[in-house]
Amino acid sequence: MASPIDERRTEAQRIAKRFDDQLRLARACELASMGRMLEAETLLSPGRHLPKSSEELDLLARIHVKQGHFEQARRRWEDASKISDRREEFEECIKVLDDRLAYRQRMLFLSGNPTFGMWLKLLFFSVFGFS
Repeated sequence: MASPIDERRTEAQRIAKRFDDQLRLARACELASMGRMLEAETLLSPGRHLPKSSEELDLLARIHVKQGHFEQARRRWEDASKISDRREEFEECIKVLDDRLAYRQRMLFLSGNPTFGMWLKLLFFSVFGFS
């Protein structure tokens, strides 16, 4: 049986670790908001090890979206939904990401479609004139 001093020491260590985790998350948020995505990513996953908290996984997913790494973002939100009671929130993030990618794909198709481009030019010239 642990002594009261050992119990207090263990509790103090647990509190200090939680504080360090929150401080690291806050610093990563700050770095990401300043556009320093690689530094924030490195802080959240040192040695390429994934974070263990859903908050850190969520921030890492958002960083991946900013970097254009959409599949990695999806995986991080899926990881976060498995360990968090905020599953619906992360599933909504995945849905928004899927919708954004589908819209982007449609726009890429339309912009690369020569028939669409011809109609767009015709519309532009008919509205703004030929001069």
